[in-house]
Amino acid sequence: MAFLTEDERKHNTNKKLYDALMKQENTEVLRLCRGLESGPLHILTVHDDTVLHVAAYSKQTDLVLCLLKELEMRLPEFPVDGLKHRNDMGNTILHEIATFDRVDSAAKIILDREPDLLGMRNKSGETALFRAVRYGKTVMFDFLDQQVNQFFSVYEREACYYKLRGATILHAAVRSEHFGLALSIAKKYEYLVNERDADGMTALQLLACNRQAFGSGEKYGYIKRSIYTRKILEMLHSGILELHQVVV
Repeated sequence: MAFLTEDERKHNTNKKLYDALMKQENTEVLRLCRGLESGPLHILTVHDDTVLHVAAYSKQTDLVLCLLKELEMRLPEFPVDGLKHRNDMGNTILHEIATFDRVDSAAKIILDREPDLLGMRNKSGETALFRAVRYGKTVMFDFLDQQVNQFFSVYEREACYYKLRGATILHAAVRSEHFGLALSIAKKYEYLVNERDADGMTALQLLACNRQAFGSGEKYGYIKRSIYTRKILEMLHSGILELHQVVV
């Protein structure tokens, strides 16, 4: 009988784990994790994703919660900063969860244990809150924003609203065409309206110049243009915005 090398055993385990994750076989995933020294924090992919990362970016919210509860039961076995692990894109588990449509117990469990995750950036310079905005996840943004305000000082909070190269969460909302979220951000954080990105553009100037986004004579472009116009008028009426701010 041939004996497997350590690398072969690891490869076989990873294959079984990955297959179980893709088939959403939660019971099997948990069983396999219990046999691993690092459990749900086991590095599963060549991109340095843990089991938790893969479960999160494949939107298996129930499994993420089960894996976190498994971690809690085995907490003394793991390093204090285990949840701060980044994959090769620099994303933590919170960056992955930030793209969820809803806030569940998983995000709360993670932040109760590691609130510092709120300030960690990926290789694109994004905090988890910034990423939630880019994906248009309004409910998740509201939750993370609440957590940022709870755990961080004013200076630390404001840093979470900026990407490393100057763009703000308002720029991110506009670039991704999440107009309702952009309006909400502009109303809540008025100072972001005047902030400029690395190209010297405010978020609203960026949108005004994006003719491709509005289309030309197409029904879809007309709808988006109408939404944009309504949002701008609301902001002008409420005093958040002055007319010169939307003119390049």
